[in-house]
Amino acid sequence: MSITRTTGICKTISFAALAFALLAGARAADAQDRDGLWEFTLGTFYQLGTSFDGDEGSTLDTDDDFGFSIGGGYNFSDRLATNFAFQWAGVGYDAKVVGEDGGVTGIKGSYDAFAVSANAIVNLTEEPLTPYVGAGIGWTWVDTNIPSGLPATGCWWDPWWGFICTTTYPTKTESAFSYQAVAGVRYDFFSTFIRLNYTSQWLDFGSFSSTPRFDVIGLDFGWKF
Repeated sequence: MSITRTTGICKTISFAALAFALLAGARAADAQDRDGLWEFTLGTFYQLGTSFDGDEGSTLDTDDDFGFSIGGGYNFSDRLATNFAFQWAGVGYDAKVVGEDGGVTGIKGSYDAFAVSANAIVNLTEEPLTPYVGAGIGWTWVDTNIPSGLPATGCWWDPWWGFICTTTYPTKTESAFSYQAVAGVRYDFFSTFIRLNYTSQWLDFGSFSSTPRFDVIGLDFGWKF
C-alpha cells in the first residue's frame, strides 16, 4: 500500500472517528425515530486504487481518489430502509494498450465516473447508534477523456460576449451495470445523522477479462424529514 493511499485512508477514518466522538455525548432520548421518514444525504468518499486486465494483454491501474455523492432514502421501519445515490469521481489512471500489431502504448490520464445506485439496507439494531449492512444495483458511466474522433468547432452569437467559437473533441465512453455490497455504522441525533461505510462495487464491463472491483470508504451527513 502506497504512502499516499495510507495517508488518505487515515485522514478519512480519523475525521469520521472525531465526528462520532463529538456526537457520542448526545442523549439517546434526543434521537428521532427512523420509522416512516425520508432522508437526504450529502457525502464524500475515498475510492481505493485497483488493477485489472483487459483484452489481448491490455491493463489498467487506477489511483486512489476522492469523490462526492448526493442521495436520498426512505425508512420502512427502524430496521429496514432503502437508499439511492448519485456519485461522481475524477480518477487518475495508468493504462497499457495493445495495438493490432502487438505494440504496447502507455497512456496516463484521468477519467470521470458518474454512477447511480439503489440499495436495500438492514440496520442491525433500533438504537440511534447502529451497524448496518446492505446490497444493491446501479449503473455507471465512464468518460475516459481519450479523444475518439476528429475535433468539431461550433460558433454562435452570445448576447453578452459576442461571436464565440468553441472546439470540442469526442471522447471514448463506457457504461456498465454495477452491483455492490456495503457495511457501515450510523448514528442518529435529533433530525440528522452521520454514517461511515465501506462498499465493494463490481462493474460488468464486457471489454475486461474479469469483473473490475472497486472498494470505497464513504462518509455521509444526512437529514430526516
